[in-house]
Amino acid sequence: MSNISVTPLSNACGAEISGVDLKKPLKSSVSAEINHAWLEHCVIVIRDQDLSDIDQVNFAEAFGQVGDYLRPDTLRNDAMKDRHRSVMFVSNIVENGEAIGTLPDGEMMFHTDTGYAQNPHKATTLFAIEIPSKGGNTIFSNQYKVYEALPKRLKKILSGRNAQHAYEFGVMVKDKEFYNGPEVRTAIHPVFRVHSETGRPTVYVNELMTESIEGLSAEESREVLKEIFALQKESQFCYEHVWRKGDLIMWDNRCTLHARTDFPKKQRRLLRRVTIEDSSPNTGA
Repeated sequence: MSNISVTPLSNACGAEISGVDLKKPLKSSVSAEINHAWLEHCVIVIRDQDLSDIDQVNFAEAFGQVGDYLRPDTLRNDAMKDRHRSVMFVSNIVENGEAIGTLPDGEMMFHTDTGYAQNPHKATTLFAIEIPSKGGNTIFSNQYKVYEALPKRLKKILSGRNAQHAYEFGVMVKDKEFYNGPEVRTAIHPVFRVHSETGRPTVYVNELMTESIEGLSAEESREVLKEIFALQKESQFCYEHVWRKGDLIMWDNRCTLHARTDFPKKQRRLLRRVTIEDSSPNTGA
């Protein structure tokens, strides 16, 4: 056994892992322990790290094939062109008149990363480099628990149905019901999906990207989604992470949503993102 310890962070989801230095190569036994904790708690936090791009990529590769940058190359600025293809900065920092990252400031609605893709990435790692004095927290919502809490009426209506997902890159708060245009990515996924490793059912719709449920009228789809979105925000299903410099978080996109709280626009915020691909198809519950 290794010297790592796992401490739950809330009743909803999340656990802190200590006793590991991610600059060093992970032993297979340690990565197996981390993976077990991640599958159990959906979100893991590893604090006080000092990671380069490649350190973070190496960590992610212990859990699968790192995901390619899915945004159009027209959105990949000069600061990113010489970096690893999986690396993306989430930042409000502007240097020499050019933003160095994406999703700059303000709150962001609940969503799952790459849900607009036909085969969404299973995991996201996010590393804190610069953090504002307040705000910019990440809230995680456990979709296993949301599924369990859904009224039988909704489960009956939605069983076997698919939902249409669409995302216009850069949008953080949805301001229209339907998106279209050259920069919009769309995909269809089951409303209820089976987690490819745990086999547990989970809710796979979100306020930022899900536009409609197939087979329902526009009004019924709108009302059903509104009810689910309200449930996803309930505090009993959520863990809010207050970032510190050196935090590395890995979350499971198959069973969690995440959102961001607002923060002072004049304060710098810089985080590095690397995703991990899912080798299994997105199957319905």
